[in-house]
Amino acid sequence: MQYFKSLKFYAYIILFLAPYSILYSGSMVGTVVDQNGNLLENAVITIIGENSTILDNETVMPPPIMNQKNIQFSPFVLPVAAGTTVYFPNKDDVRHHVYSFSKVKRFELELYGGDEEKSVLFDKEGVVALGCNIHDQMLAYIYIARSNKFATTDKDGKIAIGNLDAGKYSAIVWHPRLKGKEDDFSQEISISQNGATNITFEIPLKREKNRKKKSNY
Repeated sequence: MQYFKSLKFYAYIILFLAPYSILYSGSMVGTVVDQNGNLLENAVITIIGENSTILDNETVMPPPIMNQKNIQFSPFVLPVAAGTTVYFPNKDDVRHHVYSFSKVKRFELELYGGDEEKSVLFDKEGVVALGCNIHDQMLAYIYIARSNKFATTDKDGKIAIGNLDAGKYSAIVWHPRLKGKEDDFSQEISISQNGATNITFEIPLKREKNRKKKSNY
């Protein structure tokens, strides 16, 4: 009985605080489509501006993980904030040799299996393309964002970013096949204290290529 009383107490607390959370923060809902109007998965939208909400370097986030499973990286696109350490667990029964020749972060995690833990610090903004020296079909991207407010679109081309203070911001979009620069597709947005702002990006894509050589993104 005491257990259920405790649950009821916490439920009251949540119901009491919820209106205040909504009152003092807003959100942005985004949709990304390609030049043909197709909903686009794996696009990253980042909110940038001078507001302290998105400049707080003390923001606590779960440790990002780039898995290696079924001879593939997962997720295909992993966005992180600058100064983040990413972990690279190997969940396959074979060894992998993860590398990147990207200017933002060049590194190698030489042959290792599931009994070893590897990690890399990503301290500069930009894009890092990942590959495996053993398995050429493995490809993924780590996107180091300009702020702590970002999200990746799902299979329906949708994202939602919450807990934004009211004010003016810029929203930028990136995708591994984006034709052009992020800033070419920037949108100015206004966030209200108790509502959701909806935006849509339409971006051109480069032709998809078969991966036979190491990426020099």
